[in-house]
Amino acid sequence: MSQTVDEARVQFAGGTVTTPRLRSTARGLLYWIVIAIVLVIFGLSTVALTGTSQSKARLSGTNPGVDGAAALIAVLRQDGVQVYTPRTLDAAKSDAAADPHHTTVVLYDQAAVLRESQLKELSSVSPRLIMVDPGYRSSETLTPTIDEGGTSDSGILSAKCDLPGARRAGSVTGIQDLYRINGGDATGCFPEFSYYGLVRVTTAEQTITVVGGSTMFTNGSILQKGNAALALGLFGQSNHLVWYLPSAADATGKPDGIIPVPSWLTPVIVLAGLVLVSAGVWRGRRFGPVVVERMPVFVRASETLEGRARLYQKSSDRTHALDSLRIGAIGRMATTCGLPARASLDDVIGAIARVTGTSVAELRDLLIDELPATDVDLLRYSDRLADLESSVAKAVRPR
Repeated sequence: MSQTVDEARVQFAGGTVTTPRLRSTARGLLYWIVIAIVLVIFGLSTVALTGTSQSKARLSGTNPGVDGAAALIAVLRQDGVQVYTPRTLDAAKSDAAADPHHTTVVLYDQAAVLRESQLKELSSVSPRLIMVDPGYRSSETLTPTIDEGGTSDSGILSAKCDLPGARRAGSVTGIQDLYRINGGDATGCFPEFSYYGLVRVTTAEQTITVVGGSTMFTNGSILQKGNAALALGLFGQSNHLVWYLPSAADATGKPDGIIPVPSWLTPVIVLAGLVLVSAGVWRGRRFGPVVVERMPVFVRASETLEGRARLYQKSSDRTHALDSLRIGAIGRMATTCGLPARASLDDVIGAIARVTGTSVAELRDLLIDELPATDVDLLRYSDRLADLESSVAKAVRPR
């Protein structure tokens, strides 16, 4: 047989024929599929349990990558600003409470982790709060007098306001979100039409600055245009700076109006899922051999033959059709020649050669090596195989 087909083997009376089988291929791939599923589940559970590394988070003060803010934090510290980088809300409140009158709190809640009550707690610990690229919940809770106004279409925006830090910056890049002022004592900078990329809201107790973008403060963009000047003007106005990026640890507390969920519940669910998958792989049901069952109707052999032939033709699977023809013909000729069921293919070919006078090489080419390239060739091959089978039957028929 050709070496281009799969290495699965079908046993038949008189020899073996190599033929492609889906079951053998799936059995070989099953091991790797199970390993891949386990690795994916393990990776997802690891991410769910550990969360994003603080050193890799966007705008993190310890992230030296392109989207980190390690460069800005380093410059602020060189200028004498004591920068804190807490990882939890409690730590941020503690750092800010150490010297609240000389502390500025920076909040970058990219994943909208903090709830309304937590936002109010953080806002109450310092008279100066800067929110970088806040979401709807943050701006609605802490700055209700400004509304979101869409996104900026300009790559560069000019300050056009009286805030010292913005005026010194002149123009900046990286403004993404714009805001509209609806009232109160508010100052807008970096305008685009009637919207602003930076808004400062002032009340009797507090000053809150909203910046509509985080890209300008990253390591990759801090040196573009006036981004550095704006950053130093905003974050360097106090001796103490709390640079706070909420993490998954702040989401495990009691949600507003919702019954708290135990912190151990998520690990237990993940572990139970892993155990269930492992048990399924270990003790999963294997399909046994096909069970012959009496059917209420009879299907003619010719109909089965024609249906299977149409399937082979539709899928252009000449190899399967070829092997089916060979298996049937060799088995019938072996029986006609009086050979036992476990006779080898060489024995069958030898017996056919003796009774018909055909050379062994010719028979081997016909019964093993030949591989029709087209459907027409397969049809001609079928006729030759039928002629050979007819010759064997005539040769052994008693006269």
